[in-house]
Amino acid sequence: MNSTLRSALAELPERDQRILMWRFVAGKTQTEIAELVGVSQMQVSRLISRSLERLRERLAAAGEADHDTDV
Repeated sequence: MNSTLRSALAELPERDQRILMWRFVAGKTQTEIAELVGVSQMQVSRLISRSLERLRERLAAAGEADHDTDV
């Protein structure tokens, strides 16, 4: 995992970090995550979607910051 992604993940709330790590690093299904968190599979789907959106925003901001230093 590159440092930009690691930094962006670290800026997310802990719950978002856990959800994304379980899904994309540990390879857990939404159903498995739902059992771990104690919510419905539909709620996990929403959490993943929102967490990914937050991560994209942070990565975009980091990209803009990188471009600012290129000048």
